[in-house]
Parts: sequence; structure tokens; C-alpha cells
Amino acid sequence: MLILAKKKYFTNANIAIPLQSCAFGFFCRLLAEEGLSVKVFSADEFWLASAIGFSDKLIILSAPFKTTKDLSFALEKNASIHVDSVNELCKLGTLAASKSKRYGVGISLSHLYREDKYSRFGVSKEEYIRDILPLFSRSEHLYLKGFHLNVSSYLKNPKKIMETLNDWLPFLVEHMPPSGYLEFNSNFPVGSFLFDSELEICNPEILFCSIYDMLSKYNPNLSERWKLIFELDYCLGEKNSYAVERVDNYKSYDNAQAIQSDLCITQTRFTHNRNHSLIWEDTFDKKPNQNEKILTNFLHPQVYYNLKADQIFLIRGCHPDDMQATNKWTCRKPPVYVWLKGSLLTARMPSSILANISRDLLHKEEYLYVDDNIRLETPSRKFASALYEAIDFNREYFSAFMAWPRFVTDENDTANFLDSCFLAHQKDEEKTYVILFNENPIGLLSFNSIDSGNKTGYIGYWLDRRAQGNGVITRAIKALVEHYSSLRIIKRFVIKCSVANPKSNAVAKRCGFVLEGTLRQAEYLNGIFHDQNIYSWISSDT
Repeated sequence: MLILAKKKYFTNANIAIPLQSCAFGFFCRLLAEEGLSVKVFSADEFWLASAIGFSDKLIILSAPFKTTKDLSFALEKNASIHVDSVNELCKLGTLAASKSKRYGVGISLSHLYREDKYSRFGVSKEEYIRDILPLFSRSEHLYLKGFHLNVSSYLKNPKKIMETLNDWLPFLVEHMPPSGYLEFNSNFPVGSFLFDSELEICNPEILFCSIYDMLSKYNPNLSERWKLIFELDYCLGEKNSYAVERVDNYKSYDNAQAIQSDLCITQTRFTHNRNHSLIWEDTFDKKPNQNEKILTNFLHPQVYYNLKADQIFLIRGCHPDDMQATNKWTCRKPPVYVWLKGSLLTARMPSSILANISRDLLHKEEYLYVDDNIRLETPSRKFASALYEAIDFNREYFSAFMAWPRFVTDENDTANFLDSCFLAHQKDEEKTYVILFNENPIGLLSFNSIDSGNKTGYIGYWLDRRAQGNGVITRAIKALVEHYSSLRIIKRFVIKCSVANPKSNAVAKRCGFVLEGTLRQAEYLNGIFHDQNIYSWISSDT
């Protein structure tokens, strides 16, 4: 809806989201695929944005304080930088000169946060004319690329956006360079910030139309001449995120039922200021209705729900920026899930330390086509049920040559293992694929470890014995080797297998691997030391 409304009024515009440690990598990855821009506060966040999939030209470094490292990194990437002060512009000019590079920058403008007082962040009109403009005139390495107009993060209605734009518009028209950009750092007015539940939430089309009309009234060509960027992350998450909570206890409070849990978020704006829909666990599979029961002020609800101890409920409209302040988020570091294409998948794994985007599963789909019957797909917990059934069926058979089957006691063990495999796959620490035979999961094929420095990959696999005898694992290994060899990622492919495992030895030989030697008593399994054969295949492409 946002993107369609934007396209209706602006041909040269984009939407931006801020990347924060509390943001979900999977959600950001979907937005990157839509071509949205992203705002980062540091070089580290810049690196994360690149890893997620945002192109460098769509990453904006924007923070009140930026280190020399942050500025230098953004310069190397030729990314957009919002400058907040004269000193920062001078520092950036020195860095650009040291790199003998001419670089375009954006200037962050101050805003009225009270009726008669400008914010301490950003540059005022007077500062720009007195200090910034002369620096641009003298600099051989810096030029003006556009402006960053901060309005407010917590809007109750779009009026503030229009007032701020109207205040700055004459200045912007006078100083904006040809084909310059204007970014609105305002966030869209959403339900989370409305104190009165009866107030109407602004339709995105109304806001875009209002901005378009104001620009066109001043100059009909402005909306096409300027590139507009709207930062609208709260609007994107308003109807697509839920807090899942269990009732610890409840009591009567002011003729209402006070629900007690460990969320502890009465001071968090999305529950303190706004009525939110209460969604029952057994109705989560249906589309939420705006008129469903309401939970107000969370710990002091004004409506009686008859919730019982240990009952699970969901609250709509929970933004990561709010959730990171909750007791559960900071103390328990819970997992986060996403409903994707009919499957419930893990979006963030639980952690013993404060969860951040480095443990987010981005769910980038990756397939290796083997033939019409065999396909390799990145690991996902959606395969847990079928793979656990295969493990349980083959448990005694697998245990003769592998140690891990006895530790897999239920489907959840398999699901958690697949999540760990996906995270390692995503970080290029390991590479794991589910083997699909006629679309049925029948085993795993992986590089159990990758020695990237020496371009060596160690291959491991297991296959349901009910699918053996069809040449599946042989064809799958050949496809895996060919793929990573052609990418010049791995040169030496290694298979280790017990001397006492004739089937695995035969697979290595059929795949063209050469026996390099035997490691004596190299594997301790089931109380016995086993000799291990080492096979290798050397690529001529790397």
C-alpha cells in the first residue's frame, strides 16, 4: 500500500527504514528486495546492511555522532552521508582530500520541536548560510547533494510534517542542487502514537498527496526534479508484528482485570498510548479484524477478558524499537518467528547474550539443481518433521557410523539443528543442504567445515536408507563439487569415512575422489577407535 501510494504521486521517490540492532534481518531482507533505502548509524551497521542485501548506493549513514571510521567507510563505499555540523563537514572534507576524491553530501536540517525553539541536532538556516555554504564554495572535494529534513519520530497526525516542510520550502528551493534529494525523517503517523483510539489513522495516500500538492503549488516541477526519500518504518511494522505473552497472574484493579506478565512494558508507548487488538492464540490463523477486543494500557486494561493463568495471547502492532525495552527481551532473549509462505520459521534464534541482527536468519532461498528428480535446498525447520522421521527410522543404522543420532530425541531437536545450520550457512562458516528426492526430504549434504584460507571443504552427508540405491548421493555430491568449484570458492574437496563403512568409501570413489591415505584410530565411536580413509578431489578451476 505504501509503495503503491508513493508511486501514484512521485516518480522519483523511495522509502527508507532505519537499521537497528533490534531490527529483524529477515524483515529488512524483504525490504531490500523491494529496493527500499536503509539508514545506518555506524560502519558496523553499514556492513550489516550490505550483508542483508541493500546495495551501497541505497545505504545512508545518518547519525548525530559519526566516528572517523564511520565517515571513512562510507566514503570508500560512495554511500550517502548526512552531515549534522560544520565540524563534521570539515572532518569529511579532510578525509575526502586524503583519498583525492570528490564527494557529494547531504546536510541535516534542524527542526522546530517546540513552537519557537529549534532542535540542537542538525543545521539551522543561519548556520548553513554563514558556515556551510562558504565551506562548499572553497572545497575541491565536497559538494552539496541534498538535504535531510527531520520532523519528529512520534507523530499523532501529518500536520507537523506539512508545517515543517512549509517552513523550510523557500530555503530548500533556493539552495537545493539540480537533481538533489530531500529525505523526510519523520515516520508516518501510525496507531502506536495515537493517544485517542477514536482518532483516524492517516492513510499513506493522504500524506503523499498533501506533500505533492504543497510542492506543486510552490513549483509544479519540484516533485519530479527532486528525489524524495520517506522514512516510514513504523508504518511498515504496525500491522505485521505481534508480542506473544503468557499470563503469569491477574488481579482485579479498578473494576477491571489487571494482567500480570514479564513483559513489563507499561511505559512503552505502543501499549501505554494506544489501544491494541488482543488476538487469541487459537484464532491467529485468521486475518485480524480491526474491531476485535481491545487491551488498553496493558497492565491496567479497561476491558475484562477473563484471561486465565498460563493462557497465551498476542498483542498486535509491536515494533522492535519498542520490544527491545521489555524485560523479556533484555533478560530472556527469546526467539522471534515469522510466518512465511505457509510455514512458521525462525527469524531470530534465542541467545545467551542480547540478541542482535548477527543471529538473524535471513531466509534467502538457495537451490542447487541436480537433475529432474534431485534438488538441494538450504536448511529450514519446515523440513524438520520429515527429516526427524528419517533419523528415527534409521537410528540404529546411522549410529553404527555416526555419533550424533543418539542426541536427536525429538522433532524439535532437528528443527533447532536446522536453524543452526542455516545460520552457519548464511555466515559461510559451513554449507548445509537438504536433499530433496522427488520433492521429499531424504537427507543432508554439507560442508561440515570450510577452511577458507586454504580453500578446502570437508564434505559430510547422510541419506535415508529407503532412498539408497538410486544414485542420489553420488549425483548430489558431484553437483555440489561442480558448483563450488565453478565459483572458485573451494579447490580441495575432502571426504572422511570410516574404513569399516564400505558404502561411504564406494560413494567417494564413484564421485572421482582419490584415496590420499588412512588415519589410524582417528575416530572414536561407540567405545571403539576406528581408522579413517581420507579422499580428496582437486579442482582445476581454482
